[in-house]
Amino acid sequence: MTDKSSYVRLHGPGLALSALLLNGCAFIHRTPDIGPGPANSEQAPPAVETPPQTPSESAPDPATSAESEATRAPNDDLMPEDPRVPEPVGDNFDGPTPEEIDRAIRDMLAGDPLGLIHEGEDARVFRLEMNDRVRSWIHYFQTVIGDRVALYLGRKARYEPMIRQKLREAGVPQDLIYLALIESGMSPNAYSRASAVGLWQFISGTARMYDLEVSYWVDERRDPEKATDAAVRHLKDLYEEFGSWYLAAAAYNGGPNRVRRGLRRAPGATFWDLADRRLLRRETRDYVPKIIAAAMIGHDPARYGFPDPVGEGPASFATVKVPDATSFDVLAEIAGTDEETIDRLNPQFPRDVTPPKREVEVRIPVDGAEQFAVRYASVPAEERVTWTFHTVQRGHTLGWIGQQYGVTVTALRAANSNVNPRRLQIGQELVIPRAGRPSARRTSSNHGGSGTVVTVHRGQTLDVIGQRYGVSVAALRAANGNVNPRRLQIGQRLVIPGSARTSTAAANGDPLTIVVRPGDSLWLIARRHSVSTRQIIEWNRLSSTLIRPGDRLEIRG
Repeated sequence: MTDKSSYVRLHGPGLALSALLLNGCAFIHRTPDIGPGPANSEQAPPAVETPPQTPSESAPDPATSAESEATRAPNDDLMPEDPRVPEPVGDNFDGPTPEEIDRAIRDMLAGDPLGLIHEGEDARVFRLEMNDRVRSWIHYFQTVIGDRVALYLGRKARYEPMIRQKLREAGVPQDLIYLALIESGMSPNAYSRASAVGLWQFISGTARMYDLEVSYWVDERRDPEKATDAAVRHLKDLYEEFGSWYLAAAAYNGGPNRVRRGLRRAPGATFWDLADRRLLRRETRDYVPKIIAAAMIGHDPARYGFPDPVGEGPASFATVKVPDATSFDVLAEIAGTDEETIDRLNPQFPRDVTPPKREVEVRIPVDGAEQFAVRYASVPAEERVTWTFHTVQRGHTLGWIGQQYGVTVTALRAANSNVNPRRLQIGQELVIPRAGRPSARRTSSNHGGSGTVVTVHRGQTLDVIGQRYGVSVAALRAANGNVNPRRLQIGQRLVIPGSARTSTAAANGDPLTIVVRPGDSLWLIARRHSVSTRQIIEWNRLSSTLIRPGDRLEIRG
């Protein structure tokens, strides 16, 4: 006689079908006896406007609950849809045990090839089911973080047409846009404690799996279009594995391995089953209800007490080729726009400069695209990147230097041929990348005349900012309401006083001597004083375009 394993291998499918026929049953999903969700939550989606069901409407059938232990398969409390297999007939039957038959059936139906467990789910629809969990998150969004949700809904308008088009073309639910809203608040620059980045909050490992570049110069997790393409592919892969958008979303948040482990303990379970049995982390248990709540609000904000979303519509732009490293301020000048616009259209370049020695695509306003190539070619190669130079002195380290300029040690090493932090030499010159220089714009100050407004970045002090703009700490404090140097905050805006004086003198035709400031280049100085770089070179008899902080240059009218 063959052993039991051989018996199962040879006769397992027949035994499984016999079990099905004997019991007159199919793998029809039954509602578990626990959980607040409505019956058959994965199978019967109510419309968004359907009133919430009461707990009594989803109560389990007492007859089903009273099913005897003798007629249930092992672990049936974890897998309520398992078929009931009759006990062997006769004492001398030497075939497989009920447990072995049960395992054979599960192996035969691995992955649900007949569509029995997830019968009825439409791959194009993300069901908006109302239950107590969803209701509590709607209340939370309305009351605790109502202002923030209104902001997110406003941001959504900017990316919604693009995201919906990509979802539609892929044949996946349109309401998955609310997964991005929950993940990032619809901000391409969002950054989480787990180092997830962008609209869809990819960690670097998953991003690279879906062909997104994550490097020092480029982070395509921040690119709304490329990140959306990757997210759609990732979600489709998860749905193909788990057969449920709720489980796919749970795997997106908590990782597919955690969902797999939960399903091994509760085969065939729905998301609500896994959540009720605490087989998912709390964050993941809350994740799907939050998406559903956000989608319900997004479909009809007024019904839930939110005003009509107010935000920017989709930005129109053209794509141009940039062949080498170029700072955002230079790109803005060439494209006839401002640096903030270039930054907003190109969040995938986190250093505010395109990568060196390679051609990349850059988005610019449509109006500046026609003449971009010609104007770009007219800018000298050495003037396309704004650098700051720092001379190493005794006691300086890369960490200290980076802190002074608001850049990381990694950034310093990348900009200086991977310089060894332990081999710095007194007198050595280091290039400080453009990302360390605060963004600035011209504005009218409250202290009369025109000034420059800068945004405080991480690691910056009043002393560092004063050095870059050639003003004293006392002048900075006086121009900003006697600001406390110890209480600067990231994102705080400061007025740089006296920036209109030099331009006025030059406009009157008087010779003017200026001191080169950190971050200055001939291109920037020429632009600032409405002259050409060639004129500055001639007036000052310069042998090259290289200038350093502290150099004195003459500007003529």
